[in-house]
Amino acid sequence: MSTSAALRAGQPWPILAYAFRPFFLLAALYAPLALLPWVGGLLHQLSLPAAISPLLWHGHEMLFGFVTAALAGFLLTAVPSWARVEPLVGARLAGLVGLWLAGRAVFWLVGSLPPWLVVAVNLAFPLCVLAWVMPALLGAEGRRHLSLGVLAGLFVLAQLGFYLAWLGLMPGPLGSLDMLHLAANLLLVMIAVTASRIVRVISMVAVTTSGSQRPLRFTPAREHLAVTTLCLFVLADLLARGHPVSGWIALAAAAAQADRLSEWPWGRAMGRLYLLLLTLAYVWLMLGLALVGIAALSESLPAYAGRHLLFFGAVAGAVLAVFCIAGLRHTGRPLQLPRVIWLAMACLTMGTLLRSAVPLLWPQYYLVGGVLAPFLCWLLAFWLYVVSFGRMLLIARPDGLPG
Repeated sequence: MSTSAALRAGQPWPILAYAFRPFFLLAALYAPLALLPWVGGLLHQLSLPAAISPLLWHGHEMLFGFVTAALAGFLLTAVPSWARVEPLVGARLAGLVGLWLAGRAVFWLVGSLPPWLVVAVNLAFPLCVLAWVMPALLGAEGRRHLSLGVLAGLFVLAQLGFYLAWLGLMPGPLGSLDMLHLAANLLLVMIAVTASRIVRVISMVAVTTSGSQRPLRFTPAREHLAVTTLCLFVLADLLARGHPVSGWIALAAAAAQADRLSEWPWGRAMGRLYLLLLTLAYVWLMLGLALVGIAALSESLPAYAGRHLLFFGAVAGAVLAVFCIAGLRHTGRPLQLPRVIWLAMACLTMGTLLRSAVPLLWPQYYLVGGVLAPFLCWLLAFWLYVVSFGRMLLIARPDGLPG
C-alpha cells in the first residue's frame, strides 16, 4: 500500500506503522553524527561549548543517543509480539520520536541551556519507553521476557546516575564515567539475553536454507552461565574496575561466552549473513572480555584494552545485526540481506580492529589510524545500512499486513 493509500484508509504513514521503522533509521543516521564533535575535537577541527568534557559528551551520545534509539526501536517492536499487545503507532509514536530528537538537540546545545532542562528532556524519552514497555512485560504473556525490561530499567538508572554525577549530586565515589561504563556493560548483558531469543530462530532458518546436516542444540544451562557471568562482570567492573578480582571475573565471562558459541551452527550455515553478523558481534564480546581481564591481571596491556572491542565490535555489531534481521522480518520480507551489508559488516570489522589495535601497537598513528579511519569505517557501516534499508523502512509492507 502506498503512503497516500494508507492515509486514505485511515492508517498511519508507513514510517509510523511500527517503532522499528523511525528509530532504526534515525539511529543509523545519527551514529556517525554523534561522533563528529569527539573526532573533530581530537583533530582540532570542531568543538562544542565546554559545559561538559568531550569524552563525557561522546559517551553520552553514543549510549543515550544512538543506542537508546536502537533499543527503543527493538523493545517497542518485540514487546507487542511477546506480550500480545497493540503496538505503539501513529501520533503517539511520532511524539516519542520528537522527544528523542529534542534530547539530541538540547545535548548539542548543552553549553547554552540550563543543565536541569538538558537532563529533563533526555530522561523523558527512556522513561516514556519504560512506561509503555513494563506494563506489557508484567502481564501474563510478557512475563517470561521481563528480564529485558529490568535491564532496560537499570540502563535508565545508569543514565540518571550519569546526570547526578555531572551535576555534582551523586553520593559516593562514583562519577559520570563510571555510569557510562555501567551503561555500556549492561548492554553486553542485553546482548546475551537477546541472543537467546534471536539465535534459535535464525539458526533454524540458516541450517534449513544452507542444507547443513548439523543438529541444533542449545543448552539452557550454558546460556544461563553466559548471562550470569556477565552480570557478575557488570557488578565487579562497577565496584572494582581494574582490580585482579574483576579481571578474573572478566576472563570467566569470556570463557562462558566461548562455551556458548560452541553450540551455534558453525560450518555451512554460518555463510548466511544474518547469522554471521550476530555471531561476529558475539565473538567481539568474548574477545573484549578476555582483553579486559588480561589488562586487569597484567601490566602488559593498558586499562582500556578490550573496551573498544566491546562497544565498537560487540554492541555496534549486535545493533547492526538486529537492524538487519528485524528490518527484514517486520517488513514482511524473506531473510535475505542485501549484498551491500557484506560491505557494511567489513567496514564495522575494520573499524573495530583499527580502533582497538592502532592505539596499542602504533600509537604514533593514533589520530589517523586510531581515530579518523575508524570513524570513516563507522560512518560507512551505518550509512550503507541506510542506503540498503531506508526504502524498506519508509514504504508499507509488500504483503499489505500492518507493521
